[in-house]
Amino acid sequence: MLEKLRPGELAVGRKTTLDIYTKGGRLLLSRGAMIGNEQQIEILMERGLVKRDLNDRVDYSSEFKPFRYSNNVNPFLEVTELEDQLGCAFKHIKSGSPGAPEAFYRDIRNICSQILGLAERSPEALLGTVHWPRAEEGSYSLYHPVQCAILIAVVAMELKIHGEQLFCTLAAALTANLGMMTVQDRLNKQRTPLTEEQKVILRTHPDKSVSILESMGVHDPMWIRAVLHHHERLDGSGYPQGLKGDEISNESKLVALADIYIALIGKREYRQALPIKVALRQIFSERGTLLGPGLTKLFLNQIGVYPPGTAVKLKNGDTAVVIERRDNILQPLCSGIRAISGQVYMHPPPRDTSLPEYQIQDIISNDILKPLQPFLFWGLHVRKAVEL
Repeated sequence: MLEKLRPGELAVGRKTTLDIYTKGGRLLLSRGAMIGNEQQIEILMERGLVKRDLNDRVDYSSEFKPFRYSNNVNPFLEVTELEDQLGCAFKHIKSGSPGAPEAFYRDIRNICSQILGLAERSPEALLGTVHWPRAEEGSYSLYHPVQCAILIAVVAMELKIHGEQLFCTLAAALTANLGMMTVQDRLNKQRTPLTEEQKVILRTHPDKSVSILESMGVHDPMWIRAVLHHHERLDGSGYPQGLKGDEISNESKLVALADIYIALIGKREYRQALPIKVALRQIFSERGTLLGPGLTKLFLNQIGVYPPGTAVKLKNGDTAVVIERRDNILQPLCSGIRAISGQVYMHPPPRDTSLPEYQIQDIISNDILKPLQPFLFWGLHVRKAVEL
């Protein structure tokens, strides 16, 4: 029996997992073929039908689920592709084509599904992608929202957020700044103070982001609310509505926490990236009370005092990088980079910082990681791996 394709089953740059047929049973596209562009997806979604096994005939079209990755997936490669996919999703907004809203929603949902799949399959390396220095600057308006969504996906596992609530929160993180996309990359590189016009753009961008989403057919109240309120604060000092206390949803607070954290640890033209310890302290002491100390503490505990991708100095003189959080947030698992003698380890050795000789003495600049391949420290393959 032939059935229609489900939303999110096809994505640009990914292989099909099923043979796709016409209504008359003629093969349109073989299993394993690469999807080349959005136009191809639109045609296949409109005309394509697939044969499913009996065990696969449950309709998951309205149920948000993680993308299924294999054990040896490489988050560093996947996240780069996710940024490209987000750029393609944003292009639908300007296209004005009849199928743009459907394509936009499908792309955002697919990106969220992939981020959740990575968080479930390889959370430590995925957090490493947030803290590892970027080889090239790229587009801030693309990598900032992806990094925010990554943090939320990892934290959500502890909060027991799932299903549509999780999807809406991740989608809000990806789309919260749509209203300032035209200036976001420029502002990130700007050394001079904000102009009055730029201040207005910043203050009004949540409203504009919502307008854009609604123009693309997004009316889900949870998604819309999280975007509109991600700059609101418990004491009423936020914007655009000056909400207080329980008027602000947890989804909005999570987007806000991720947004603040990523902004603080990121490098700007007018300042260096804040050290992790400083960023964590600033969020908890200066801003945590404005978003709720309980949620803020849980959020920061999930990231860790020494999150994966943090360069550290150990008691034995080793320079190392954190690769795994532990129950004791002060004693993560590390991987050695070089010994006290200056000798670089050809095969990075594990360093359990709960042992006295490997205790962490200090966090050092992540610049030391720039020339290194992150794949080595997590034992990742230098190829993409998707479970079909």
